[in-house]
Amino acid sequence: MKLKQAARRKMSRRVNKKHRAKRDGQNRDGAVRRNRKSIRAATKMTKGTPGTVRKNGAPVRSRGVPAFRNPKIELEAAIQRFIDLYDFAPIAYVSFDRAGRIEEANLAATELLGEPRDRLIGRPFAFYVGDLDSFMRHLLYCRTSQQQVETELELKPRKGERIPALLCSRPITSTTRNGALLYQTAIMDLSERKRAEEALQESSQRLQATYERAPIGITECSPEGKYVGANEEFCRILGYRKEELMQRGIKDVTHKEDYSREIKLHRQLVAGEIPFYEIEKRFVRKDGAIIWVQILRSLVRHADGTPLYTIGAVRDVTEHKAAEEKVKWLAAYPRDNPNPILEFDLETNAIYYANPTTFEAFPDLQRLQLRHPFVVRVMQAAKPLLEGRTKAVHAEINVGKSCYAATAVRIPKTRRLRVYSSNISERKHAESALQESKRLLEARVRERTHELDAANTELKKEIARRKGLEGEILAVSDREQQRLGQELHDGVCQHLTAVAFMARSVALRLKNHRVIEVSDIEKIAQLVNQGASDMRNLSRALHRSDIDAPRLTGALQDLVDREIWRVPCRLEVKPSFQIEDDAVAAQLYRIAREAVINASKHAQAREIVVSLERSPGGMVLRVTDDGVGFSNGAELRRGLGFHIMNYRAQLMGGRLEIDSPKRGGTRVSCYLPNKALQSRKKENARSGLPGKIANALAALI
Repeated sequence: MKLKQAARRKMSRRVNKKHRAKRDGQNRDGAVRRNRKSIRAATKMTKGTPGTVRKNGAPVRSRGVPAFRNPKIELEAAIQRFIDLYDFAPIAYVSFDRAGRIEEANLAATELLGEPRDRLIGRPFAFYVGDLDSFMRHLLYCRTSQQQVETELELKPRKGERIPALLCSRPITSTTRNGALLYQTAIMDLSERKRAEEALQESSQRLQATYERAPIGITECSPEGKYVGANEEFCRILGYRKEELMQRGIKDVTHKEDYSREIKLHRQLVAGEIPFYEIEKRFVRKDGAIIWVQILRSLVRHADGTPLYTIGAVRDVTEHKAAEEKVKWLAAYPRDNPNPILEFDLETNAIYYANPTTFEAFPDLQRLQLRHPFVVRVMQAAKPLLEGRTKAVHAEINVGKSCYAATAVRIPKTRRLRVYSSNISERKHAESALQESKRLLEARVRERTHELDAANTELKKEIARRKGLEGEILAVSDREQQRLGQELHDGVCQHLTAVAFMARSVALRLKNHRVIEVSDIEKIAQLVNQGASDMRNLSRALHRSDIDAPRLTGALQDLVDREIWRVPCRLEVKPSFQIEDDAVAAQLYRIAREAVINASKHAQAREIVVSLERSPGGMVLRVTDDGVGFSNGAELRRGLGFHIMNYRAQLMGGRLEIDSPKRGGTRVSCYLPNKALQSRKKENARSGLPGKIANALAALI
């Protein structure tokens, strides 16, 4: 039963779908026909308008009736203007059908999506959308709504980064596509707006962070005196959480004796009678403690001038007020001050007051009175004070071996001077010692500067020498490239040429249907294998990254066994030879290889022997040949190969020697003392070889 009901529903949906399709097609055809009829009617009306009367076969234009041009030309001109406006619009426009395929696109859209128009037309718009779900929802809303649909999403152009954009789609009926329903969409690039929003958000965050973490308290109050904002410092000063403080006002936290004065100034500020006010008052903290604060408050208004809120900067001055009270107390009770306090009268020329500490510091004061050296020097320094040019005078006065810091003030409405002083002899001695230390330090700095200049000169010379070495290394690199090219030309290229000739010969025999000799094919295979072997040998010669202490013997054996040498080579390793440092092993291999290459090319020897043995002072590597030898050692040492091998030996802390044995030939010896083997890392760090040269040496094989 359920299956039958489902089948009926499915059949009814198919029938309804066919009826709807037929109805839509009829509606579209009808719309197209109506548009065509209206155009024909307009054309006929223009051909014979009631405002024209023919007279003697010539049309006469009646007065007051406007003249019409050819409507077809006007229609084409209007269509062309619309096409130009659409194509050259500064905003990207596309039109897509119900399935999301692009039917129309202007030039701005092609620039935005990075595709020419012929590629855009017919493609799904989803191909250029980064957020496919948002576009599918947008397309669904376009189908179900007859109004404009707006959606923000990311576009994915063919080239470049993704672009945030706003799609504004509105359904239209296209007359050029038989009344098909399209969704004309304006694509607005939101990149600038997004960047501006991010900058605004970042600025707002910075402003909020500055507001919250300001070193002084900041508070905002409504015109009625209620707190509407506060930063962390203000909450810390009062001991409230921000949520608790927002439920209170100025009256709730101000001491009752200071509230009337504060609220009066606040009302004057809101009324515009004063631009700002500054006041010191007492606050009552949450824990009941009384603190002194200093407030500077101003008014913030709306654009129309009405008061918005007041903003105040609050600073805790409790410690400052306590210090002022202490100063007042000391001024009122100078006898309790441990420092000398002296007051003398200029009218009577006598000491008006002195505390016991003053007489202890100046025993002759009672006898000398104003003729005492301390008083005389204070009066000389206090001339600006007596003339009324300042309110206080500060001076340092030396009395005997002691030094005092004195501050003189004038008692109001009198001719008396009060002098507060303190003994700063120890501080002066410390300052003198500091100056002496500074002088000695400057002398040491000058000496060190002279030494650094000398070291800098030596360093410049060393850099110049090393730059010369870099040039030699480049020359060695060129020589190695030339050698590799020669080896490729004389070895692998010859084999490949022979293979090509034999392959050509076999091809001609096949073409002429002649019998092919098996030996020819085997010869080709032999030549190919031999060329591959030469290439492997050459590759291993170019790059050996697996050389370490355990593999040194195997690497040298592979070196002497290569078939590229013109002279037979053999390796001799004594059982006493032992190397544990991988870097030393790598350098020894490269020295041996350079020596073997030189002997093979220039020695004209019959045999080359590479030997590793132990000498009484350490380890030694020798490369000996029985060739022509040499007669001038100085000329040999000017060669690049000798410099490279010598630097490699110095890197290991050893030495390189080249001599000619008694029986003839050439012998290259690299000696590694035991001391160098034990402290090689320390010697390398002290040598200071630039990393650039070291890398170049390590790269040369």
